[in-house]
Amino acid sequence: MDDFTKAYYEISFERDFLKKKGDDFQNLFCEIMELRYPADFMRTRPWGKLGDKKNDGYLHSKRTLFQVYAPETEMEAKKAIKKIKEDFEGAKPYWEEHFDTWVFTHNSRNGLNPPINKLLLELKSAKPPDVAWWGYAELRGEVIQLEDSALAKLFGVAPNRITMLRVGYENLRTVLAHIARQNMPSNGPILPVPPGKLEYNALSGHVQLLLNVGRQRADKVDLFFREWHDPTYGDQLAQTFTLRYKELKAQGLPPDDIFTELQAFAGGDKRGSAEHEAAVLTILAYFFEKCDIFERPPEGV
Repeated sequence: MDDFTKAYYEISFERDFLKKKGDDFQNLFCEIMELRYPADFMRTRPWGKLGDKKNDGYLHSKRTLFQVYAPETEMEAKKAIKKIKEDFEGAKPYWEEHFDTWVFTHNSRNGLNPPINKLLLELKSAKPPDVAWWGYAELRGEVIQLEDSALAKLFGVAPNRITMLRVGYENLRTVLAHIARQNMPSNGPILPVPPGKLEYNALSGHVQLLLNVGRQRADKVDLFFREWHDPTYGDQLAQTFTLRYKELKAQGLPPDDIFTELQAFAGGDKRGSAEHEAAVLTILAYFFEKCDIFERPPEGV
């Protein structure tokens, strides 16, 4: 796997971790664990009134039971504490003889708040069973151990450097048509990208690599707009990106999270073929240069 493909999968995981909630996040967790531990990890399916007996997944070789919590909105301490207590105590009557470690798995990218952490530490100190917690770092640690074929099953076939060089007219047209269907803001000036913009915006090395490789074929996007029958098409789409960027920035999202949201904005929530994803990255790189998505560094920076 080359560095570009690796960066693509890193961002794909981050995007799914941030966007998936509830059952979708639980399915993501189980899919990762099934690929990482085939014939070892057991997914528990809720069964009518019986439910899942407070077991979302079980890793047999390590006698570990997982409970997943990924609320649709920001995690609230009161609700989370209630659920942790119910799930922890509720798992014992049915599963106690089978597990030594209970793991609270969550989707809070920036960690848990003090009351939740305090409860988990109290439960851990009162063992058995032992108690652990998994968030972004722990789940990423499992993902980066996956084989290339498993990553493709999880996130789709990734574009590579060769795919990026082969981005064609039809690939670009399809993605640009999707962008054009978004709400259009009024036109404004499109300013050239200044030097140092990637570094100034504190984008991770993975995102910088994706944009830098995408820029290698940005000339194809420029040619597409110059040959298109409507000479204002490119400027209209640039303004669409600008508006979406400002909406995301107003939410206080970190730079990499904004990038993954713009990736979904351009290509759709469901990933396409490697060629489609290559076109998305090429177009993102083009608009990164041509319009005001992400911040322009001050003069002299």
